[in-house]
Amino acid sequence: MKNKQQIITIILSVLISVAVMFGIKLLKKNPVASPVSDPPNSTNSNVQDVSMIQLIANPEQYHGQFVRVIGVGNLEYEDNCISLSKEDLKYEAGNSIWIELGPKAISYEDARQYNGEYVIVEGVFDKDNCGHMGMFFGAITEISRYELWDVYKYYEPLEMYTVSENSDGTYAYTITDKNGAVLYAQENAVREPDVEKVNSYILSVTEQAGTGLSTNWTVFCDVENSKVSEIFHYVLMAQGDYVVYVNRENDQHCIIVQNIFDKSKYYKEHKLTDCASAAGDVVIDAKPNGEGIAVVTYLTGDTFEETQFVIRFP
Repeated sequence: MKNKQQIITIILSVLISVAVMFGIKLLKKNPVASPVSDPPNSTNSNVQDVSMIQLIANPEQYHGQFVRVIGVGNLEYEDNCISLSKEDLKYEAGNSIWIELGPKAISYEDARQYNGEYVIVEGVFDKDNCGHMGMFFGAITEISRYELWDVYKYYEPLEMYTVSENSDGTYAYTITDKNGAVLYAQENAVREPDVEKVNSYILSVTEQAGTGLSTNWTVFCDVENSKVSEIFHYVLMAQGDYVVYVNRENDQHCIIVQNIFDKSKYYKEHKLTDCASAAGDVVIDAKPNGEGIAVVTYLTGDTFEETQFVIRFP
């Protein structure tokens, strides 16, 4: 009977956790507040947004990194933690991470007022610190932020983009940050740009100079942290914090995967072999195939045969 109750508890926890995550995604897509309201993300550009599930499933990947995570807070004797959901905390389902508050973010007593509510936590993740009695999936230490998460403070980054058509048929457009400061603007674009949301706060702005992927160029705007990337040519796709594009030097085609705003954080070249030299666009497609995986299609040989290979990035 006890085992049956435990199974039911775990199933309930998983179902509600999925529902919570789905609800959060819907709120991001359908914001309630003004687009210039203060979002829950801090302006610290060094922090990495992760989910509770990512930390629990891949602790080695985030060990020693400064992370921002949303979970259900709980400050009690021998039970200082954040949990995946309110049900996980209530039923002690185990999906929790130990937290060491410290003096930088908030007092212990002030933090306790958020017990049982969703909070935003920023700090350093330690996979080897499993908290009291080793019952937790790692710990977040050196915490510099511990705040109530108000889902209604989210804004829609696409609303940071405005465009108008000039009398001569060209386009004027502007990308601003969350505070209304101009990040990127063009007064006489020949074509209206293609603007898409890469993640919760990064926009890609793509203009096409001709036909085919090789004639595009893209700039990325981080409307949360007020950053603008370099201009990338022949962009295939972007996912998370990474851009995938083609570079050609001395008839050698390479697929480049790099961090959008700082190539020193990640940069890798993938050389293509037996490329169809007569093709205008050697690389014709790239599609995501799961998190951190993309399938690239390019033309090879004199017969322009479509060849695929898989690239991986963080």
